[in-house]
Amino acid sequence: MSRAISVVVIGRSLSQQERARLRSASQTPLSIVAELPTAPQAIDELSRLRPQAALVILNGEVNHSFQLIERIRQEMPETAVVCSSEDCSSDIILQSFRSGATEFLRQPLAEDEISTVFAKIEQNRLQQQVEEAHFGRVVAVYASKGGCGTTFVTANLAASFARLPRKRACVVDLNLQAGDQPLYLGLEPEYSIYDIVRNFDRLDESLLDSYLKKRSKNLSLLAAPSEIGRDEDVRVEHITRIITMLRAQFGYVVVDPQHTLSEVTITALDLADDLVLLLTMDIPSIRSAKRALDIFTRLGYDHNRIKVVLNRYTKSPEFEIGQIEKVLETPVYAILSNDYHSAIASINVGEPLVQSKIQSRLVREFQTLASRLSGIESTDEVPAPPRSGWSSLFGKKR
Repeated sequence: MSRAISVVVIGRSLSQQERARLRSASQTPLSIVAELPTAPQAIDELSRLRPQAALVILNGEVNHSFQLIERIRQEMPETAVVCSSEDCSSDIILQSFRSGATEFLRQPLAEDEISTVFAKIEQNRLQQQVEEAHFGRVVAVYASKGGCGTTFVTANLAASFARLPRKRACVVDLNLQAGDQPLYLGLEPEYSIYDIVRNFDRLDESLLDSYLKKRSKNLSLLAAPSEIGRDEDVRVEHITRIITMLRAQFGYVVVDPQHTLSEVTITALDLADDLVLLLTMDIPSIRSAKRALDIFTRLGYDHNRIKVVLNRYTKSPEFEIGQIEKVLETPVYAILSNDYHSAIASINVGEPLVQSKIQSRLVREFQTLASRLSGIESTDEVPAPPRSGWSSLFGKKR
């Protein structure tokens, strides 16, 4: 049996008869997850629920409903919008489609129309799944406090992806106020995400590509704005469209967001297939990572998406991996060794460590991390947690 199509009803609550007719007439199971008024609050709830379909029942002031439909199509293009009305005049139907509705149902609801409409939605959903299987993977590297090395890790992880067979990688620098990716990649970008925002209405694949700075055939950068204040114009819809377009062009899109959980950062994390949570071996960083994991749980993130990576790892009796896992209640996915001299040498010459001639264990660890995230088998494993007793990171010995 097909997975149920989640549906949010907007405009008024359904009668028991309408609810039964919807469910019985559709060949694909329907799950009505919410019934909302036609109000600005509906967008917030839709953003949280992310349904496959929104059934908008036109009543009262139809212009407000059409404005709501336009916002749904702009901000949640993956949600199919179905309009329904007792007024089936050509003007109402035309306005519905112009606003962004994909289908129209007459009222009272007719079973044959319900069957046809939701069969189309199911077909489009299956086609989208097929297309998405060929899309690139989005990986966000996030640390909820500064000093964990996210810029360095992002640059080298992207460079490692670019070395995989038939893969191209793009770094998106979303540290909009203090982006340093050009320094770490040895680039001087002519354009930034600000230029995309300025020309957003005519953005297409060709224009987007022209704003990227290429380090090599397989590695590109979308830079953060270099001038103060230009980050203020970047909005959620910009980030959603940019990342969606990039993942259609690249095998991997590696995002370096800022540490604060702004709307832009949360949008990037929402879009990520893998969320690399970076921390270092100190109590403030571990506490910060624990808070981040709690927030991700409240945001409804699947735990399988979150990959805890321990950066600047050094064996220490004070911080065994098992201790950290116990505090975080999450396994450590990978470690990156502490090799300060190699890392700073690569940064100073503006070249990712994995592309340099510097001999470092870190190079193999980055390649291993990239391989694991891509699904390629790797023989390198995270050290097994110790099975002996351990000292609490935040208090007395246990």
